[in-house]
This record gives sequence, C-alpha cells and structure tokens, in this order.
Amino acid sequence: MQLVRKTLMQSFLLVAMAVAAGLAVNALRPDGLPLAGATPSAVTLPGDSTDIALKDAVVLSMSRRAVFLDARSGFEFADGHIQGALSVPVDDFERIFPGIEKELAGKDAVIAYCDGERCPLSGELAAKLAARGVKNVYVLKNGWTLWNNEGLPVEKGR
Repeated sequence: MQLVRKTLMQSFLLVAMAVAAGLAVNALRPDGLPLAGATPSAVTLPGDSTDIALKDAVVLSMSRRAVFLDARSGFEFADGHIQGALSVPVDDFERIFPGIEKELAGKDAVIAYCDGERCPLSGELAAKLAARGVKNVYVLKNGWTLWNNEGLPVEKGR
C-alpha cells in the first residue's frame, strides 16, 4: 500500500512539473498560444485596418467569437481548411452569401483568409462582405499557411 501511494505521488508530481514547464515555455514565447478561457481583452482588433494578427484570430477562434471564411476554391477547401471555416470562394459569393448571412451576424469578427502572402482573394472577399453591410470583417493574410504551420486545428472535406 505504501508503495502504491508513493508511486501515485511521484506520478502526480511529474505531471504537475510537466504542466508547469509547458505553461512557462508558452508564456515566454513571443508567439505563445492563448490559454483556454482567454479574456476578450486579450484580443486587439485593428481600428482602421482590416488585417488581423494570427494570435488574435486564434483567441477569437478558441472562444467561438469569430466566423472564418475560406476564400480559396472549393477544391482547396476540401483539401484542408481552418476547423469550422466556411467555404466562400470569391467567384461564388453572390450565390453563397444569402445562406450564411445570419451566421455572420452577432460575431465579434468575420475573418477571411486564403493562402499565400500575396493572395488577393481574402481581401476581395472582405470587400464584398463590407459592401453587403457585414461588420467587423478582417483579413488573416497568408492565413492557411500561418494557421497550418502553427499546428492549429484544421480539417479536411466539405
């Protein structure tokens, strides 16, 4: 019985030290991920720019306060996309928008993304959304690559 208690205590201490080390490393990294339950004040939404930083997009995603819109083709979307994102290829915007309009309302942010630093699709999608009266529209430049490279939640298929 004494041996079991000692083994359990050592296991608990080992797990506690591993968690503490992980939290410390995350806190020290300049691009550390926000912890679950991050407060809304942890997000800095741009005032006069439509660009949003990856760290802010992650906080909004984790707190389910944003809708992500993938501006790439349906084929690229099916090959992989940000978890929970909706496929809204720019060329199909007029057909798709009426079906997603209600889902965009009431969110802190609507975040359009595509792939590549020079990809114009997310900016074009953001402009179309703003022209339709959608508020709080942001662009995550090079979004798919940044998100994927950080190992953030992704999914495949439609």
